[in-house]
Amino acid sequence: MGYTRADWSVLRGALGVFVICVLLSVMMLGATHFFAESVASEFRNHHGRFRDASRKYLSVDQDERTIAEHFPVFVELHRRGIIGDEHRLNWVEVLGVAAEELKLPSLDYAIEPQQPYVADPPLSSGAFDVRVSRMHLTLGLMHEGDLRRLLGVLAQRAEGLYSVRDCAARRIVDPTHPDSNLGAECVLEWYTLELRGAKVRL
Repeated sequence: MGYTRADWSVLRGALGVFVICVLLSVMMLGATHFFAESVASEFRNHHGRFRDASRKYLSVDQDERTIAEHFPVFVELHRRGIIGDEHRLNWVEVLGVAAEELKLPSLDYAIEPQQPYVADPPLSSGAFDVRVSRMHLTLGLMHEGDLRRLLGVLAQRAEGLYSVRDCAARRIVDPTHPDSNLGAECVLEWYTLELRGAKVRL
């Protein structure tokens, strides 16, 4: 059975429509794939920015909590003369008042220049430099408890933090101070913390 020219004309038209439909389908699939990739890429970008913003927010929130927790302690240490400049004049004034209150027969002192503190074993001080000043005390005592009371007054009233490096008491006979039969020689170390590379000002 042969095809007439009219049949071929109809078939050719149908094939043309079919080819156009296939091409449109391929183009739509390609556009859909491109659109899906574009949307996925945009989502990844937005998700990455959201994740970065979340991390920054959490970091700021953590910093705020850290500041709220530790800043009052920092301020208190600064107020007590442990952070920042040392307060030598205050130490001397407290020593003089304590000597009068305890009626010590004699009190002499000398303070060495401040220097970096070297711990043994090494000590991690974070963002701070630890510095130390040594104070040498020579005391005349009325009673054995006078030395303990003097050190207690320094701990309570003086602006700073100290430790007793060395202390030795001895019996003495001093005609100029007949009420004193005890003497002591002590070395105190006064510590201060200084923020590395900056002066602390509050």
